[in-house]
Amino acid sequence: MKFNKSIITCAVVMALGLSQTAFAAEETKEEKSAVVIQSDLMVNALGNVIMLSQTSIEGTNVGNDTTIFQEGDVNGAGFTVIGEGNVAEIIQVGSENLAVGTYIGNNNALYVEQDGEINETENNVTGDENSIEVTQIGAGYLGIGSRAINEVVGDGNEIIIDQGEGGHWAINAEVAGSDNTIEVVQDGLWNESYLNSITGDSNAIEVTQDGYWNVATISAIEGDANEFAIEQDGDRNKVTIDSVTGDANEISIDQEGNTNIVESAIYTGMANSVDVIQNGNDNSASFDVIGDDNEFNFTQVGDNNSSYIATIGMNNEYSSVQVGDLNESHVINFNGNDNDIDVMQSGSENVVVLQASADNNELITSENDIDIAQTGFANDAVIMLSTIIDSNANTIDIAQNGELNSLDILVEGSNHQIGIEQIGDENLITGEGGDTMLIGGENIAFNISQIGNGNIVEGSFISDSGVVSITQVGDWNSAVIVQQ
Repeated sequence: MKFNKSIITCAVVMALGLSQTAFAAEETKEEKSAVVIQSDLMVNALGNVIMLSQTSIEGTNVGNDTTIFQEGDVNGAGFTVIGEGNVAEIIQVGSENLAVGTYIGNNNALYVEQDGEINETENNVTGDENSIEVTQIGAGYLGIGSRAINEVVGDGNEIIIDQGEGGHWAINAEVAGSDNTIEVVQDGLWNESYLNSITGDSNAIEVTQDGYWNVATISAIEGDANEFAIEQDGDRNKVTIDSVTGDANEISIDQEGNTNIVESAIYTGMANSVDVIQNGNDNSASFDVIGDDNEFNFTQVGDNNSSYIATIGMNNEYSSVQVGDLNESHVINFNGNDNDIDVMQSGSENVVVLQASADNNELITSENDIDIAQTGFANDAVIMLSTIIDSNANTIDIAQNGELNSLDILVEGSNHQIGIEQIGDENLITGEGGDTMLIGGENIAFNISQIGNGNIVEGSFISDSGVVSITQVGDWNSAVIVQQ
C-alpha cells in the first residue's frame, strides 16, 4: 500500500526541522534532545521496500554477501543479519529513503550509502568485531537533513559516519562494550553529533565538524580509559559534556573559530585528562570537577575569551594559557590538597580570579602550588584564600610584567609561601576592591619585588613568626605595610 508523499514529507520535516528554525536568530546553536527513529517508519515508504534476512550457519566463518540498490524517493530497506562473516551493502539514491538494520553475530560488515536529502538509517548491532560505515550525501539546513543512528552492544565494533553539506544528525546511543571505535565526520552548517549512554572501557570516539553552528554532545559516560576527540572548525560551534563517571578517560577538544563554547556538567572520576584548545575570539570553556589526579589544560588564543573551572579534589593539575586581550581565567570554588594550578596570560586587560569556596567551611585548601604569570598592559589578578576554615601550606607565586598591572590578594591560614614580582611602571598591590591587602596567619613567608617607577604596595600583615620582605627598584615607589 502506498502512502501520499506530501504527508510523509510534512511528517519528516516536523520531526527533524520545525523545532530548530528558531536557530537562525541565535548566535550560538543550542542542541535539542536526540530523537530515536523507530523501525516501524518503514511503513511510510512510498516507493519500493526490501526486507532482507540472512542467517549464517554457526562455525562456518563464511556468510552471505548481499548488495541492495534503490533509486528514487521514499524507498525503504530493512535487513537482519545473523551469523559470521556476512557482508551487506545498501545504496539508496534519492530523498526521504530509510534503511534499518539489525546485526547479531560476529565479523559482519555493513556499508550504507544514501545520496539525497532527508534520508535516515538506523543500525542496531549486537556482537563482536562488526564494521558499520554510513555515508550520507546531500544538502540540509536548520536540522532538516539526514540522520544516522547506531546502537551498539558488544566489543571491538567499528562505526564510521560521514555526512556532508550540513543539517545532518549523527546519533550513537546505548554503546555498551569495550574497544569500540566510532568516527563521525560532518561538513557544513547546523550539524549535530550525539554520543549518548556510553558504558565500557577503552572505547575510541572521534568527531570532526567543519562549518558553523555545529553541536557535539557527549552524555552519560561510564567507564575507564576511553578516548574522545572532538574537532570543530568554524564559528558558533558548541561542545557539551554531561555526566562523566570513570577513571583514566581522555577528552581532547579543538575549536578553530569565533564564539565557540565548551561546557561540562559535573565531571567525576580519577586520573582523567581533558585538553581544550580554542583559537579565535569570544570563545569560552567551562568545567566542574570532583575527583583526584585529574589533568585539565585550557589553551585559548584570541581576544575576549574566558575559561572557568570549579574543582574539589587532590593531586589535580590545572593549566590555563590565554594569549590575547580582554581574556578572563577563573578558578572558583577551589578546594583540596596538593593541586597544581598554572595560569599564564599574555596581552592587555586580562583578568585572573582564584578563589577558594566561600560557602562550605568544612572543605580545606592546603598544600597547593599556585603559579600566575601575566605579561602585558593593565592586567589584574585576584587571589582569595581567606574565606575558608582551613587553608595552610600553600605556595603562591605571582609574576606581572608590564604597566598598570594590579594584584588584589587576601590570604589567611598558616605556613604559606607567597612570592610576588612586578616588573614595569605604576603597578599596584592591594586588597579586594582596592582595599588594603591582608595576609594573615602563622609562619607565613611573604616576599614582594617591584622593579619600575610609581609602584605601590599597601596592606596589612598579621602573623606570628612571619617574615615580610619588600624590594622596590625605581623612582616614586611607595610601600606601606602594617604588621600586627
